[in-house]
Amino acid sequence: MAIRRIGSLLLLAILATVGCGYTLAQAQEPSDLTKLTLEELMKIDVVSINVLATHIHFAGQWMAAYEYMLEDMDGNRDGTRRVSHAQILQQFDTAPTNMSVETHMATLMYAPTGDVTLSAMLPYLLKTMNHVTRSGVRFTEHSEGIGDLQLGVLGTVYRWGRFEHEFLLNAGVSVPTGSIDEKDFGPNRTQGKLRLEYDDQLGSGTVDLLPGITYLGQSANWAWGSEMIPTVRLGRNSNHYRLGNRYRLSSWTARKWTDWLSMTGQVDGQLWENIDGADPRLNPAAAPTKDPNRQGGRRIDLLLGLNLYAPSGILKGQRLAVEAGAPVYQSLDGPALQMDWLVRVGWQWIF
Repeated sequence: MAIRRIGSLLLLAILATVGCGYTLAQAQEPSDLTKLTLEELMKIDVVSINVLATHIHFAGQWMAAYEYMLEDMDGNRDGTRRVSHAQILQQFDTAPTNMSVETHMATLMYAPTGDVTLSAMLPYLLKTMNHVTRSGVRFTEHSEGIGDLQLGVLGTVYRWGRFEHEFLLNAGVSVPTGSIDEKDFGPNRTQGKLRLEYDDQLGSGTVDLLPGITYLGQSANWAWGSEMIPTVRLGRNSNHYRLGNRYRLSSWTARKWTDWLSMTGQVDGQLWENIDGADPRLNPAAAPTKDPNRQGGRRIDLLLGLNLYAPSGILKGQRLAVEAGAPVYQSLDGPALQMDWLVRVGWQWIF
């Protein structure tokens, strides 16, 4: 199923890329967007779709966006070591085998000034986790619904070198609109639906702070940057726990090939802590996914991307981006499901 989804996704991206490239080749009308500098290109997001702080826009500009992300996890890891299902079942009644997470993200941005951009992001999540029990019974758990709403302000605080270097500050908050009470059937359907593990819930259940700092640089045909975006959890939720804080450090570079095409490379590092407290409806001895002390970890991903922007013609102001990658390092406080690969396809319209 995951292979069919990723194949269809890449086919759609290729067709859209060909179509966009044909339209761009045919569009020869004069436009104030056809001679953009790289600093201007950064403001209209001809860069990685996974870098939050490139979403600075011109004063009075709006942006509507949609992004689809598919993450695939297969097999388990304890620290940096792979562990089999049989090893997990020596200690637990149930072992997770694989999981997929699909995210549909809707974004709206507005720039009241050339130095400040406001944003609102709302995800819709589909999570599927497969399991096996000691007796060999296999079953699947599923959850679906909206996640936590993210509201943010991004502002430029310092520039020098005729906009060749720039520092930005992020101030954001995550509002707990996602459910933390998701249920589904386990291996014994006669027991009815049971509370799903932490990874299958749709939100954090707490108000979370999203501060951050970003550096951006550019030359004639290159752009580069780095950003640190932590997620700081406040208090405990109604189910008596708090997800661990998450820290993200990302560095990237972009190569502008034409006024409408760039390629990106990114190294994305993340560290997340274990859960504080516990949901009393989850038995930590039943499965490692239900143990709050086995949810932390750290990971480094390598991602490559292709970005197309229409400076004129019927697609003027629209952008298509494709990005895919995989971990080059991961260590988990497991046993826990390991990340195998991820892919993103995004569309943006600036007006």
